[in-house]
Amino acid sequence: MLFHEFERIFHDIFTRRAATCREIVRTLVGGPKSLQQIGKALQRERGGSLGDSLTDLELAGFIRKERLFDPATGKTRPRDHRYRIADNYLRFYLKYIEPAKERVIKGLYQRAPVETLEAWDTIMGFQFETLVLDSLDLVFERLGLKNRAVLNAGPYAQGKTLRQQACQIDLMIRTRQAIYVVEMKFRRHTGIEVIDEVREKVARLKLPKSQSVRTVLIHTGELDPAIEASDYFDYLVNADEWVAG
Repeated sequence: MLFHEFERIFHDIFTRRAATCREIVRTLVGGPKSLQQIGKALQRERGGSLGDSLTDLELAGFIRKERLFDPATGKTRPRDHRYRIADNYLRFYLKYIEPAKERVIKGLYQRAPVETLEAWDTIMGFQFETLVLDSLDLVFERLGLKNRAVLNAGPYAQGKTLRQQACQIDLMIRTRQAIYVVEMKFRRHTGIEVIDEVREKVARLKLPKSQSVRTVLIHTGELDPAIEASDYFDYLVNADEWVAG
């Protein structure tokens, strides 16, 4: 996607809403946001043209509407949703290519190792999450859920209240028997600290005491041998072949 093509594509698809649509996707580069958060970032009212622009972007495949659900029941919460960029190249373009337009034209960008780019690990983490969320059939197969009833699945966010702490899960899968808490790591090496990270997330979840919870780590690269030796994760899924494919 060249510089002029980005502007042309948005203008051709969204016409009068092109400017608003561009502003929306730029706010989502750093991660998913609710309608309220997007409106606040753009200093716009939540309804009207903002809602219409979000719908247009979703229908065009540039963003995805994540409908959050109640982990205790698996039922979708109609008013509880977030938006995230669904096109990985769009996120990469907005984060790294567009801001460095002059450097790219001069060929200077080719000299910089990608690992040195600003927030590279964070952005690649979002890219990896999108890849996994687009490959749920593969995830279900690796977890032995292909022929089982899955009540709901998707990213999960729990807000902070007086009775509960904030918690964010990369992917939560709800079956009749259990809740699968899935952590994703796109790294060359994942250390033992990931166990404490996931243990803390599970502890923060507001669930019935009798609820069965199974932990999953979907990763790239090497794992610290202590992770497997600890036997904390019920499933360890190496996704290197998904990324390569």
